[in-house]
Amino acid sequence: MKAGTVKGFVVSERFHWDGSPADEGAQPSFGSYRTMRVHQSSPSTLLRRNALAHCRYCGELMEYYDRHDHGRIPMVPKALPSARFPVQMRWHILRGVALPGDGGESHCYVPHPAFCAAVDHPESNYELTQARAVFRRRFEKRVKQGFIPALRPSDEDEVAEQHVEPVDGLRHVIAYASLLWLAPGKVEDIQCVARAWRTGERCQNAVSHNEGAWTEIEIPYAPGRAGQEVLWSGSTMWVYALHTLYPDEFRRWMQQRCIQHTGGAGMGDDVLPPQWVRFRPLAHDKFILRDRPAHVELPPMVDTRVASISLEPERTECATPDCRNGSVAKVPKGWLCYKCVRVREHRERTHQKWIQRP
Repeated sequence: MKAGTVKGFVVSERFHWDGSPADEGAQPSFGSYRTMRVHQSSPSTLLRRNALAHCRYCGELMEYYDRHDHGRIPMVPKALPSARFPVQMRWHILRGVALPGDGGESHCYVPHPAFCAAVDHPESNYELTQARAVFRRRFEKRVKQGFIPALRPSDEDEVAEQHVEPVDGLRHVIAYASLLWLAPGKVEDIQCVARAWRTGERCQNAVSHNEGAWTEIEIPYAPGRAGQEVLWSGSTMWVYALHTLYPDEFRRWMQQRCIQHTGGAGMGDDVLPPQWVRFRPLAHDKFILRDRPAHVELPPMVDTRVASISLEPERTECATPDCRNGSVAKVPKGWLCYKCVRVREHRERTHQKWIQRP
């Protein structure tokens, strides 16, 4: 087997199949001296020049793309044959945005976390096992050469979230529809990530303008065996709900931009990627806000009782106990229904017979 190939995997001119550059001396960049900008019609604000990075856990090169669901995903920087991978591992790129599936093409992109040597992967087919073994050998060689990896990640999700800068202190959870997102800090401290055109540095404006409201919800169920061992049944958490926002306004929050930079991609690129991550109860347990925030006041109690208004005519029930018949017509006091009248008359006739017997 030739170097840089694995049983049918395509080798590009610029990168090997595993994402390593063909030119060993090349830097992971698309050229720092090129002038680049985001096109007005682009749904992504990520410059391709800034999309390459080295994994902090294994040291491999990976290429970031914006996801269709407002997240971000690191890919192996090479399109590979779709037939070599399970359907759930296939991604395709459309206008700079990563979408699930191969898009009907013969080649697809695969996420780097699925091959990261620092993660224990489940058993798979022979070809994937061999490809992961190549990544493993490269990782071991890199460690011998002096590479110091970060602390071992717990799962692939943690590898995918390494673009988020470390945050000390409290991080709030944002709710929109059925989705929960972990913010990079407190709601009031979320800072715009757009590049200010006057200074060329990160915008200092805040994203929040008090559009949401604090609400109490049940802690979502954590799938898997670990989730069954956590006694969260009936427990609640406080989240900052944005349910009343229009989709365009919520997109501004997910792009982590202030109102001045809410024009989309045409308003410039990002200094750093949005720092949102999908909320996972087990991984983000320390950020769960179980008590009501001190500055949040409970809404005033509103009497929701509605006066009973009957649109039907007044109904008089039969005077016989346990009889449920009635009449809406005007009847005298002590009125009996026709059934009870027949029963009373029958009893009276029977009584008269016994009295008149010789």
